[in-house]
Amino acid sequence: MKIVVKNYFSTNKARIFTALVLTGILSVTSGLTVIKDATAASGNLSLETSSDVSKDNIKSNRLPRPVANAVLQDLAGREGISIRELKITNYNQQTWGNGCLELPQPDEGCTEALVSGWRVVVSNGKQNWVYHTNNDGRSLRLASTNNPSNKLPVSVKNAVLQVASRRLQQPISQLTIVESQQQTWRNGCLELAEVDEFCTQALIPGWRVVVGGREKTLVYHTNQTGSIVRLNQKPNQSTLTPVTIPASELPPPLDRDVVFRQISSGGFAGRTYETVLLKNGQLIRVRIGDANDSERSVRRVSVQQVRQFLRSLERYKFTQYRNLSYPAPGGAADYITYTLTSQKNTVQYNDISQNNLPSNLQIVLKAWNQITASAQ
Repeated sequence: MKIVVKNYFSTNKARIFTALVLTGILSVTSGLTVIKDATAASGNLSLETSSDVSKDNIKSNRLPRPVANAVLQDLAGREGISIRELKITNYNQQTWGNGCLELPQPDEGCTEALVSGWRVVVSNGKQNWVYHTNNDGRSLRLASTNNPSNKLPVSVKNAVLQVASRRLQQPISQLTIVESQQQTWRNGCLELAEVDEFCTQALIPGWRVVVGGREKTLVYHTNQTGSIVRLNQKPNQSTLTPVTIPASELPPPLDRDVVFRQISSGGFAGRTYETVLLKNGQLIRVRIGDANDSERSVRRVSVQQVRQFLRSLERYKFTQYRNLSYPAPGGAADYITYTLTSQKNTVQYNDISQNNLPSNLQIVLKAWNQITASAQ
């Protein structure tokens, strides 16, 4: 799905200028506009980070609204916080290996049946939570949270990085821990048995660790200390082959005061949204084609957060993906295309394939999602 420059960008600069003027008015009255569209009815889903969810949009690659609501309600009850403070930042379909959704409690008996469901990541801008659910959200379990008590032990981190370094033939300095979460494996093989291998039937506390290299992402299962490390070769770990965005389809460069821009287009609703981050920390979001400009929001992050984000762009070499597009699989439909632009380059990808993007690019996306989630 392509962004049509001629139909959209002719009024881009005028909209940004208007947004800056309106921001001055809004800051005086402290009345920041809050967008309440169909995808944010429960205060948790936005077009920047997740797919549209509606009652008639339960598709194979779309998170059903009952699942989203069940996860948010459970987390809000656990943590004693408002649903409006929570946001679903990522999700993907899963087939769990048992009725416990692969998260058994000690001494719990789990039905040995495959369960179709979802892995859902929720954030409040400061902390992330990972849920496993079944297809309709009636069965769900909290897998992990990234608070200090669940921090990846140094011994596990070092063990995984050493194994990944040997496999990828890259120095450890070029590898990154993209994600880590606590797990309780169902057997001594960490649920990764070789052919004809005998596995002790015991629950093994441990970790699932995702390591990113230059061009590939690896998933490892470990025990609690890292003395046992196994590569999970089951997930689709293939990276996408990018194509160069034609010069005629590139968006215009950013204005001087804008440090980053995201354009989201398509999805079930078929709408296009533009979000820009200014040097002063203002985050402005508009819907393109909204004649009344009714879906405009102006929020803010700190200048320090802006600087940290810009450092992330440099550290994870966002410029190495200059003018590249990571296309959707053939035959895919109703996906959202994202176009990200910094002062130096543009990258385009879609929500269906984002988990197969290069690891450094995924880290940049995570940093951007944290910016949008923390804006007030």
